[in-house]
Amino acid sequence: MTSTTALAPVGEDIAEHIQREISEIVSIYSRLYPTQRLNFILYEGKDPVWGEPSVTEGPFTFQPQHMNAQFLGQFERPGAHPGAPGVTIRLSIPRKPLPGEIKQMDAPWAPIRRLRAVHRLAPLVYERIRYQAEMLRKRRSVKRHPRVSLLRGDGSSLLAPPRPPESDKRPAILIGMHWLEVGGAEKLGFDTIRWAQQAGLRVFVAAGVPSIQRLAGKLPDSADVTFLRLDRYLPPDLWPRYVEQLALAENIRLIHIHHCRPLYESLPQIRANLPWVQVIDSTHIVEYADGGFPRSSGVWSNFIDIHHVISKELVDYYREHFHVIGKVRLGRMLDRAEHPKGLPELNMQPGKKRLQVAFVGRLYYQKRPVVVAEAFRALSAWARRNDVELTGKIVGEGPFLDTVRGLLRRYGLADRVALLPANAPVPEILRQSDILLLPSNNEGLALVCYEAVEQGCIPISTDVGSQAEIVPPDLLVPLEPQACVKGIVAAVDRLWRDAAFLSRQREALVRSWTDLTRDPTAEEILMPLYQQAAAGLQE
Repeated sequence: MTSTTALAPVGEDIAEHIQREISEIVSIYSRLYPTQRLNFILYEGKDPVWGEPSVTEGPFTFQPQHMNAQFLGQFERPGAHPGAPGVTIRLSIPRKPLPGEIKQMDAPWAPIRRLRAVHRLAPLVYERIRYQAEMLRKRRSVKRHPRVSLLRGDGSSLLAPPRPPESDKRPAILIGMHWLEVGGAEKLGFDTIRWAQQAGLRVFVAAGVPSIQRLAGKLPDSADVTFLRLDRYLPPDLWPRYVEQLALAENIRLIHIHHCRPLYESLPQIRANLPWVQVIDSTHIVEYADGGFPRSSGVWSNFIDIHHVISKELVDYYREHFHVIGKVRLGRMLDRAEHPKGLPELNMQPGKKRLQVAFVGRLYYQKRPVVVAEAFRALSAWARRNDVELTGKIVGEGPFLDTVRGLLRRYGLADRVALLPANAPVPEILRQSDILLLPSNNEGLALVCYEAVEQGCIPISTDVGSQAEIVPPDLLVPLEPQACVKGIVAAVDRLWRDAAFLSRQREALVRSWTDLTRDPTAEEILMPLYQQAAAGLQE
């Protein structure tokens, strides 16, 4: 008999956990197959996030591998009538995550085998090799991933399009997120859930990527908000049919896509069978390798009603690459109510004898944590030459944490640069800091830049993505790793030595911040769409 002790999360009864997961599974497949006879075959999962679902429509024959050591049993949900066709669903109930997995699912980062000696001897040389590889991917991306929108026909007036069914349910929205983990896109996703509720819509949430979904507990505790575990229990190829059934049953009139690939791939089904459903999406950052979600959004543009973007760079991207103009809406990730009327004086002063430098971000390659450590090393050497007491704080978690910790120890900085968890009080840290480092490989428009300037902290960033929309030109540094580190030290040195230069940077930051706050916010762009959907559906 299979042991189930590994299934339940800590503090939860095994039987209760299994029953809760079974209820979620039955709910998903009853929606997808409302009249069919469903036979569920369950296994004890080896993976903490993915249920490995497999669906057979029609007769199913057991094979020896179907009754392996992980086999838990089977049960049936009867069909709508005795002769209902059968569907067999095989899936695993994911095991409970290990303590280390709860904190960090990705394995600690390690350099590729043939370059480990390079990284050990000269980390910045390794970073330069990786930078060159990234730039090569960027150059190849255009040919490998075309920027062409898929065609979509409107059909003939001789054939009437489907009409929305009558429904006694309040209007609803489906919000598709990449995952429920820490990130800028996810922050906006949670904001839109709250705004949709305020607009009077019921909210269904789905994640496109299997994950522990650490932020699921932050979803509003409301009967009007439902988290669908499609990421865990539904094969991606069945999402289109599921979304159609969900929309019909729950009176969904609006779909908002936040970096959710399965929802993009569901758009033909939605447009063919649910033409009354409005589709909007939000995008943040153009990736080097394949253009990322802005490229995916542009490819699907003819199936989407409105593109919401967070930066002017993305407005230009849709126009230049996909010739999309009229339906792109710029909405900044700012909260009008929480923003100060003006910026405080800078924390940094010329000739200051004690400087604190901060880094805030997930410790993944995108943020280039190795370059962060090297920048702290170079700044420490600069501080010694100039009789300055330098301290630092690195806020974040991720697969590079051990690497950064090792480099700080190697450079004798472990007692001066603190490593803090992702839940550290960022506004307070920035308020105490003079400089914020952002030597990123790529960015959209980093939210932490907004936070920094509002706390009197000066951001120094690589000239990537939309960073030039908030960071003055003199505080933008080259992307190439060695030039990046040198640029950071040069910028800090000039800010420290040159009072006029420091004053000009504050003036430039004020101008950039003022320009950003004049633009519409994401809420000001999206809330009217939510309210219009809710009001129109109630008529």
